[in-house]
Amino acid sequence: MKQLIILFSFCTHLLCSQSIQDCKRRFTTYLNYKGNLNAFVKFEKSAIHIYNAAGKKEFSIYENELQNLAYFLQNSTFQEQVQFWESKKRGTSSYLPQETKLKQGTPKQGAETKLFQGFRIAIDPGHFATNLKEAAVEQKYLYFKAKKAGFPYDSVKIFESALSFNTALILKTMLEKEGAEVMLSRSQSNFTSFNCTYSQWISEHKNRVLDSLQKAGKLSPAKKASLLKAKPYDVFWGFFRDFDLQNRAEKINRFKPDISVIIHYNVDEKNAPWRDFTETNFTMAFIGGGFTVGNMLGTEMKTNFLRLLLSPQLDLSETLAAQTVQQFHRLLNIPIAKQKDAVYLMKSSMPSASRGVYCRNLLLCRQINSVLVYGEALYQDNSAEAAQLMKWESNYEGITTSERTLKTAEAYFEGLKAYVNEKK
Repeated sequence: MKQLIILFSFCTHLLCSQSIQDCKRRFTTYLNYKGNLNAFVKFEKSAIHIYNAAGKKEFSIYENELQNLAYFLQNSTFQEQVQFWESKKRGTSSYLPQETKLKQGTPKQGAETKLFQGFRIAIDPGHFATNLKEAAVEQKYLYFKAKKAGFPYDSVKIFESALSFNTALILKTMLEKEGAEVMLSRSQSNFTSFNCTYSQWISEHKNRVLDSLQKAGKLSPAKKASLLKAKPYDVFWGFFRDFDLQNRAEKINRFKPDISVIIHYNVDEKNAPWRDFTETNFTMAFIGGGFTVGNMLGTEMKTNFLRLLLSPQLDLSETLAAQTVQQFHRLLNIPIAKQKDAVYLMKSSMPSASRGVYCRNLLLCRQINSVLVYGEALYQDNSAEAAQLMKWESNYEGITTSERTLKTAEAYFEGLKAYVNEKK
């Protein structure tokens, strides 16, 4: 019974009554980066009006539509959402599916009461490179000679993909022990979301994928010809990076999670090109939001914007992210980042009301259709962190890990626990 109450409360938060004022607050707090969207969205007492880049009104949403439309946007496919957007623009339809199942799971009758029983949780371990060849392409690694006195190793060699995947495996195990159904967006530490390494994708899948995309009208012949001749580094930065992220989001959305956890480890941007240590260390987390003019020029962007505007996902994501940052701070003993502590926080993010939680229009934050947290637990190039991260001498349920990575997984787990308990 206790678990049913928790789940009912969680569902109530997802489907609670919406008002124009709720949406306007969300627009101001999370979405409208430095006033960029003022010309695209107008609020009246009983309606929200959406405009295109030419200043022409595309359609209006009225207050009596808000709850059903928010429900629809959280519980439909992207294709259905695009269909709705286009029909709404034409003024020809008020289409909403009549039979859409709740995303929230229901515990089995007689099942043992566990905190996450009935919850579907997706975990995306960031990146894919675990060797120097692929890491040189993705640029998500540390490799340099250690010059600091007292450092326990001759050199630093850290792959963020290995850290994030190890953290995800541990977190998955923790959550499953408490009844959650968990999926990972990639199945091995050196795999992309396509269940192969990047080198394998280049040699075995690139040509076929580019052919298919061109035939589907999603890739121009000129772009395809350029990618066919390009080196792996240029293919990654010119195509594959976003292609892989898009696939991660699609896999997660097919799973229909209640909560998504995106796991990353950070570096000190002021320490570039990362050939020595930094003594700086901060913790932070991202949620969706922070839209600019360029984010309102395509149907995909605008459809995701509408979901974030009308549904409570951003409100709930802030709560989850705030709990996660607090656990990073408490268990890892790392200061919480202020906006002045990083250029990307100043120039590409909107601070939320919660310490260390920032709205940033990253692809996964925008496209994943669930409550989410995008965590950046610590700086890998901090000298103390690097020494601990390289020391894989701990074991959790048969998973070899470092004590620091284990603590990071525990922080995510404790953040999720605090979030769910707060929603009872």
